Amino acid sequence: MPDSDVDEDARQAHFVVINRTHQGYGFNIRGQVAAGGVLRPINGELYMPMQYVSALVEDGPGVAGGLRLGDRVLEVNGTSSEGLSHNEVVDLIRRSGELLKLSVISVTKDEAKHLEMDARPVQPSVPDVFERSSIPISIPSFSEEITDAGEAFVQYNLHLSGKQTCSRRYREFDALSKSLKRQYADITFPKLPPKWPFKLSVQKLEQRRRSLEEWLDTVCSVRFLSENSEVQEFIGAPKI
Repeated sequence: MPDSDVDEDARQAHFVVINRTHQGYGFNIRGQVAAGGVLRPINGELYMPMQYVSALVEDGPGVAGGLRLGDRVLEVNGTSSEGLSHNEVVDLIRRSGELLKLSVISVTKDEAKHLEMDARPVQPSVPDVFERSSIPISIPSFSEEITDAGEAFVQYNLHLSGKQTCSRRYREFDALSKSLKRQYADITFPKLPPKWPFKLSVQKLEQRRRSLEEWLDTVCSVRFLSENSEVQEFIGAPKI
C-alpha cells in the first residue's frame, strides 16, 4: 500500500475485480448507517455519500484486486451504491458469489482521514475474521462414560486457563459447528474430524481429541467467534 498520493487514474472512478477466497473478500467497509445524504466533493467531483474501505487484509484478495484503504465504493457489480445505507451495500457485496466487481474512487491517506468525518461508525461489513483473540482453551483429556440406559459414549474435557470448565460429547461439537455456519454463512470454518459409525480405538479417540482441540482453538482464536454467546456457553466461560 503506497504511502504517497495515489496516481491520477486511481483518483478517477475505476474498476477492481476481487476473487473470493477462504478469507472472504479481504476487506471491510464503513460509512453512513442510513440511506440518503447530501452531495459531497471527492477529487473535485460531487457524489452522494458512499461507503469506504476501512480495513484490508494484508496480501488478501482485496489487496490483490487493487483496493486501497479509503477507496469510496461507487458501484457494486454494476449497481450504484451512492447514497445507500451501510447494510444495503453490504447485502450487494454478499450476493456477489465468487467474483466481486467494484467501481471505486481512490483518495490520498490524508483525504481518507478527513472525508466523511460525520459518518457514524458501524460494524464491519462482514465479521472481522482477522481480529484475534487469545482464549487459553484446551482439551487435555477424554473419558468413556455410560448412560443410565446403558449407552456408552465419550466426553471431552474442556479446560480454560488450565481449569476444567465442562465436558462435551462429539455431537455437541457437531451441533455448534453447524450453528456457527448458519450464523456466519460468509465465513469458511475449519472442518471437524469426521463422525465414525463404529466404536473407536483408544488411539483413534486420542486423534479425535487432538483434532477437536485444534478445531476449538481455531474458532476461539477469532475474537467475534470467541465472544459469541453460544461459544461462550459451550466452553463454559464464566458469565459476566
